[in-house]
Amino acid sequence: MKSFTTAKTATALLIAGSLALTGCSTLKNVVKKDDDVITTAEKPEAGYYQDAQNALEKERYREAIMALSNVRTFYPTGAYAQQALLDLIYAQFQANDFEAVTHSTSEFIRLYPTSPHLDYALYVQGVTNMGGSPKASRLIRLDQSQRDTAWLRLAFSDFQTLVNNFPNSPYAPDAAQRMVAIYNDFAEHELTAARWYIKRDAYLAAANRARWVFQYYPQSQSVGEAIAIMAYSYEQLGMTDTANQYKTLLQINHPNYLRSDGTVRLPNQGATSWGKRALSAATFGKFGRATDDTASYTGNYQGATKPQVIRQAGQLNLAPAAAQKDGEKTSAPARESSRRILGLGLPAQEAEAGHINDTP
Repeated sequence: MKSFTTAKTATALLIAGSLALTGCSTLKNVVKKDDDVITTAEKPEAGYYQDAQNALEKERYREAIMALSNVRTFYPTGAYAQQALLDLIYAQFQANDFEAVTHSTSEFIRLYPTSPHLDYALYVQGVTNMGGSPKASRLIRLDQSQRDTAWLRLAFSDFQTLVNNFPNSPYAPDAAQRMVAIYNDFAEHELTAARWYIKRDAYLAAANRARWVFQYYPQSQSVGEAIAIMAYSYEQLGMTDTANQYKTLLQINHPNYLRSDGTVRLPNQGATSWGKRALSAATFGKFGRATDDTASYTGNYQGATKPQVIRQAGQLNLAPAAAQKDGEKTSAPARESSRRILGLGLPAQEAEAGHINDTP
């Protein structure tokens, strides 16, 4: 019995020793493998950063990205780390690597939440998201209201954060102006659907989409046409009293949508509302690299002073992303909003109107 126990113990020690040797061997292989792939910095931090500056001056953005990435990789807590990330954001944007831009801006916001250049990161992130999907949608030119609105919603959030937290930032007025443009784009997006239904004689669906504009985007450029669509649609549905109340609103606020005989005059199909001012890329400011004096930034403000455009944008909000419309049950916040709007004199009959599923 004793010899059996001794033999068993010896076997266990032998297995343990074998495993230990195997583990050591494996560990050595891992270390050796890691040694093969891990490289060391060939230059000091200042050397990589100077290479990046030279490349940026010559507009060689891919070279600059590589040099700045080396600064970030080999000297993540170095003296140039923060500025290198700011320059990297700029170089990536100029290289049209928009997916990388949003990754870098998010990293900057996470790593440097107290940086005096946080407004720059938010601004560039918003501008990038405002352009749409990093890939497909940038290949063709589309009206913003016809893009995937998820990207516009992200951009609006970026600019809203900037305006609310950094109202004195040199980027705030331009960010506010972009918020106004996005707000109008969301309203136009709904009217695009409403016009589609008008062409197909789906008047209740058209009225529902137009009501969405009036309910959630009352300060948009699309309100006049939205009321006109509701007046026209309810008239076509035989709801004369409701239609006449909307015509009264048109007569008071948007008489250009009424003919002399009192009938509703809608814009030609495919056209936008009368009086709308399209905002092109040239309307907005252009940013350069992040610097302490922001001398590389040029603002471009249309129709309002800087405090006015910031104040105006501060009052804007997009409709909730999860809000329901058309054939689906209206959420509680939407119902409350409807009560407030109806209290301003809108026809109560509309609140009782049925809904149909009208997703194009």
